[in-house]
Order: sequence, then structure tokens, then C-alpha cells
Amino acid sequence: MHALPAGVATEASGLAVTANGTFYTVDDATGTGELIALRANGSVLARVKVAGMSATNAEALTSGPCEPTGTGTGNCLFVGDIGDHTHRESVTIYRVPVPTGPPWFAQSIAWTYTYSDGPHNAESMFLAPDGDLVVIDKSARDSTGTVAPHRIYRGKPGGGVLDLVGTFTPPAPAVPEQSLLTGTVVTDAAYDGDRVLLLTYDQVIQYTAPAPGADPTGFPHWPHRSLPMPAVPQAEGITSLPDRCGYAVMSEAGPFKGPGRLAVMPCRR
Repeated sequence: MHALPAGVATEASGLAVTANGTFYTVDDATGTGELIALRANGSVLARVKVAGMSATNAEALTSGPCEPTGTGTGNCLFVGDIGDHTHRESVTIYRVPVPTGPPWFAQSIAWTYTYSDGPHNAESMFLAPDGDLVVIDKSARDSTGTVAPHRIYRGKPGGGVLDLVGTFTPPAPAVPEQSLLTGTVVTDAAYDGDRVLLLTYDQVIQYTAPAPGADPTGFPHWPHRSLPMPAVPQAEGITSLPDRCGYAVMSEAGPFKGPGRLAVMPCRR
């Protein structure tokens, strides 16, 4: 596990990695207009200025083909401006071509979506094989202390409507810590073609596809197990490593305002 340099992405939310092993994260501060490129040891490779992006609350980051499979080339990062504790009806996804080096600059394209069933707060997002965006909302405890089931939404590339396609309740962690206060809530998700990884404040859950080509929005019905959870103060981002076996977790500064942390968890078959 590696600490980020002081003052770098103290509100890190979301994590993605490219084929060459470069990690990217985004700060969820209001008006965010950059991505942070990181080496595996947590050191900063670059601050990438993103034209056209001014995120209100960027809570998710994923990577994948810029265009739906078979219709184009190139890889992109997708920044999910989807967070808001007071809930929001419309959200924005910024599509950003993966930077190739100096000058560290990219031009984004904004996709606007509206939930089909009213406003929500969300922190988790991944890309389906057909290019659809999958968003998982973040439930909160109600007045009785109950956490409602999480909702899964799906939207076509380019913007439009986020349609509700399922609900689920993640399993409780074996060792609850922060979840004792928040309940078991999903803070990020990742999909690599073989599995969906869910991150909560206290656990990493791996859902394994039962067959090639299985629809990733059906992951709650897939076989699942817990993976080792790194000791980070407030886990906010997860990504699968390029080998589709290891994974990495990103933490923001947390309640004690220390540095953010990047934990790279190698493959353990």
C-alpha cells in the first residue's frame, strides 16, 4: 500500500487502470477539471487537464473502448459526475480519451443522463461490453436504521435515460467497522469481462460470471466471494488489474485527514 503525495487527490473517488499499468483517479471536489495519473507506487505521473469538464461531484471512474465494440478504436476514461448526498435527477458522464503523454491534456465529451424513476445519489459505475454505462446508486439508512436495496441502472452511450434494471443488497462484511455507522453500502464497482468487483467501506466482493458473455447487470445472481480488503481509511475506488485477477483499491484522506492511499492487490488464484 502506498500513500499519495501530500495534497494530491485528498478526496479521491473512483479508480481506473490502463493496459500499460497507469492508474487514474479523480477528486470529487466541486468544479473538478482534471485527472490524476499515478504510478503503481502511488507517485504522481501527471495531472491531466480535461477541457470541457467541471464536475459537480465526480464519484466514479472507469475505462474502456471510446466507442461501442466494433464501431471504433481507441480507449477512454469515463468520469462519473453522479454523486450528491441530497440526490439528483440528472447526471453527467465525461468521456475522456486516455492521455498518451506530454502535454498532459485531454478534451472531454459530456453525456447527460436522467434517471427513469427520480433523483438518486450514486458512487459506482462501470462500462458494459456493448458500451452501455451501468450505474449503481448508493443507499442510505432510513429512520429505522435500514439500508434500502441498491438500484442498478443502465444507459446507452451518448446520454439519455438511465433505466432501472435491477436491485440487490450486498452481503454484510465479516468484520464490520465503518459499516457499523453507515450500513453496508457500495462505494465503487468495476467490471473486467470476467467478474464484477464491488467495494464497500469494509470489504471487496467478487462476483464471477457464470458463462462468457453474461450480462454484467445480472451480477447479483452470480457466484460471489470476499477478497482481501486492504487497511485503508476510507475506500472510494476499485479497479481490476489488466490480468483480470488482481485488483487495486483507492482511499481518500479519510476522517483523520492523512494522505490518500493506493493499494495494489496482486493476483491470488
